[in-house]
Amino acid sequence: MKVLLLHPEDSLPREPHSQRWDLVIDCGRAPAATYEAWSKLTACPILSLYHFAKEIEDLHSCRELLRIGFGALIDRHDIDWWDVLSLRLVPDLVKLLAVNRAAAFVNGSCELYATRWFPLATAFQTAMKSSLTVTQTPAGKIRAHAQHYLRALSKLDRQQIFQIIQDKFDRDHKIRSRFSARKFRSNNEFILLPSAYINVSRMAVRYAELLPSEQFLLVFARDNAKLDSPPSNVMTQALDSYFETESKDYLEMFARWNRLKKELVEQDSTFRIADAAGTLDGIGGELRWVLGVRDAWLNLLEEHAIRGCMSADDTNPYTRIPLLLTKNRRIPTLACHHGALDCNMAIKGVAANFYLAKSKMEYDYLARKCRVDAGKIVLGAPAATKPSTSYIDDSRQPPSWMVFFTEPYETSYWRDEELYRDLLPQLYSLAENLGLQLVFKLHPFESVKGHHNKLRRILGRNSRGIQVLSGPILEDLWRNAKFAVTVQSSTALDCARRGVPVFLLAWLRDPYAGYVPQYAKFQVGYRLENAAEIQHIPQILTAHNWRSRETEEPLDAGRLKSLLTKRASNRGEFLTPASYAISTI
Repeated sequence: MKVLLLHPEDSLPREPHSQRWDLVIDCGRAPAATYEAWSKLTACPILSLYHFAKEIEDLHSCRELLRIGFGALIDRHDIDWWDVLSLRLVPDLVKLLAVNRAAAFVNGSCELYATRWFPLATAFQTAMKSSLTVTQTPAGKIRAHAQHYLRALSKLDRQQIFQIIQDKFDRDHKIRSRFSARKFRSNNEFILLPSAYINVSRMAVRYAELLPSEQFLLVFARDNAKLDSPPSNVMTQALDSYFETESKDYLEMFARWNRLKKELVEQDSTFRIADAAGTLDGIGGELRWVLGVRDAWLNLLEEHAIRGCMSADDTNPYTRIPLLLTKNRRIPTLACHHGALDCNMAIKGVAANFYLAKSKMEYDYLARKCRVDAGKIVLGAPAATKPSTSYIDDSRQPPSWMVFFTEPYETSYWRDEELYRDLLPQLYSLAENLGLQLVFKLHPFESVKGHHNKLRRILGRNSRGIQVLSGPILEDLWRNAKFAVTVQSSTALDCARRGVPVFLLAWLRDPYAGYVPQYAKFQVGYRLENAAEIQHIPQILTAHNWRSRETEEPLDAGRLKSLLTKRASNRGEFLTPASYAISTI
């Protein structure tokens, strides 16, 4: 049996020898129509690796895998670095679980081929105990590298490119720290709001607005997290100026990591495959980086009086580390997620004293699907988003837009171009038939330039009438939206709350997170199962009851203040009023 492994950035080989495969496994994801067309060319089955994924179940399997390493990398500040760094391995570990299932599906010896060398190909080779032949030529390798960078640059604007350069070439902040000054020294006590992304900053500030009499310090670890106009009770500061030289305990921690790595590989076959594929190789460099991040936060904590800490992202090391540091100092800590749901809660421990669920839907997801201790969850939404300044002078009614809320589909392993080639003609045709303008509202990770380029490649002249929006969602979008389409974006909740019908493209959902089933349970949007159903939207609009079961529970300001400012007891326990307990839903 001859099996071809297709790299996510490679097209199906069109050479004559491509007819000899008995099975093609795409290590990316593409629409069913793409695989049907490819199967005709190869005369063999084509499956995505993510055909072997198990929604939610794989996250719990990862959680059990990661338990092996806890306790081996605890530093003098009581931070377990496996708790921080293991979360960086999760995207690769869930793929390796799928690799094991795919290998079992082949169920026998085979001749294994790959379109290029890449970690998953090595993982397959190890799991199948097979030889591996790479079909890529030296010239093809050079061409593939060039195409990769050209594709990446075509999707990004200048600000995004600059941020990527900083993250890649100034990861330890040595250059940035030279040009960043510490803005102020103050004797005031602050509640710390750490952030590394703009959406994290926005969510944290929405909670800060509930307590106008309290002083908050928003510290952004990356330029991407800057807020242009924070509320009057929120001061801002870059973390850059708090970075110093390499951490003194790096060599000791690195030696301990090497011992732990050996134990992981000896104890579990998935870690053996991960080691063979090079998945574990980057942890040493990651360790150097996170220790530097720790020291920067320690310098900030020494300079400012911090009475509480709240993070709207407790997965990213930039924003998980300050939670762990302050919690270990018995400073009250809170965490929440900047979006609707966070599937990583099925894997990680709660880094803060308590975790805020913004809605009953999120509470149910945390307690039931992620198995978070209900005693750690507090139900409470932030302050409502204030209306934004209008970007157009639009007095026209009724609504005339069909809005598509995009997402960074590559993070769910999709072949972005193939996805849009399948989807765009359907969306364009529907908007034309309904006499609506097709509007794309971009995710913060995407650029207007990159999206316009994609629209032109796929729709040609028809792309001219399509509007592409970026930045915060403005009020005119809601006034003009007849209905919306998305996959699993948290904007589906905003639509439901505002009475805007929203359709969920369930076949495009993340293979692991379980967001769309959760939305469906709480009647957030209407679930479509395939691209053909998009043309049924006009009939569904009139027939469906659009009342959602998802409701936000505004967090009482007094409760938030107590959670963020009440000190721990001498016994190391965190005390809160009994009324803070939330009954099981």
